[in-house]
Amino acid sequence: MYPIRTVIFIDGQNFRFNLGAFKFARTSLPSQEYRLDEKHFEWKKFFNGVVEKFNDETKWEHRLVRVYWYNAATIRPYEPNRTAARNIAYSYQQQFPGMTEQRVMRLAEEWYYRQRNYFDVARNTIYENIQRDCPFLEFKYVGEYVVKPYQVYRFERIVNQGLFYQGTREGEKGVDVGIAVDMISKMNEYDAAILISGDSDFLPLVRYIKDHLRHVYQFSLAQGIPPQITYLSPWLIGCVDLSESFDEVELLGNYLKRSTIPADVITSIDQRIASLRQGISNP
Repeated sequence: MYPIRTVIFIDGQNFRFNLGAFKFARTSLPSQEYRLDEKHFEWKKFFNGVVEKFNDETKWEHRLVRVYWYNAATIRPYEPNRTAARNIAYSYQQQFPGMTEQRVMRLAEEWYYRQRNYFDVARNTIYENIQRDCPFLEFKYVGEYVVKPYQVYRFERIVNQGLFYQGTREGEKGVDVGIAVDMISKMNEYDAAILISGDSDFLPLVRYIKDHLRHVYQFSLAQGIPPQITYLSPWLIGCVDLSESFDEVELLGNYLKRSTIPADVITSIDQRIASLRQGISNP
């Protein structure tokens, strides 16, 4: 059998949430957690490892043609909202005596621009570096990232840090449409599609591609041993031809870009790997 032409399609937001579920204590800053994100992995090795998973399971040779990684093209602009700020100040008067509309507006605006700064850094620095190191990968930007500065997600006072205000990250809108358009329009160029997402919104797309005699696989990241997978629809698993994952030992042991992670966090990660391996050897 000829090698099976294979393309990976990544739902960037779903994947980011999956990565963010891996969090570790900072031994130098005990009150803080450190979450893994896109800059912390060896992606060329990672994607080749994904394909190997399906080679091992099917006993077929899959040839990776391209990886498409989808993220939002823009972030929704900031718009001040005095009415919402006034309502928030009133709601939190008992918790924060003297809270004012102006103070809430300042906190909401500061929070928004922190989100925008991360959005810009991710696209202009993190993704550019990943692209440079992984020649068969292409980032695609479609849709909008929606944040709501005046919809309170968290508002509290933290000891020795002062007020902590967090608006709502509603997420990316329109990205799944971009993925669907590409998966359908490129069907003549691949034999198997690997979808890195757990979103049930892709069910009609998966069925359509299968009806046109292409293989559709799904891939996830799992936590713990035995593996537990977050952000994964059981309906999607039931629809795809095959689903695979890296368990936590595989992910942390084989694909981390350790030079990007603080030394104290590496210590926590190594302890986690050793603990999981101990559990494997002593079921």
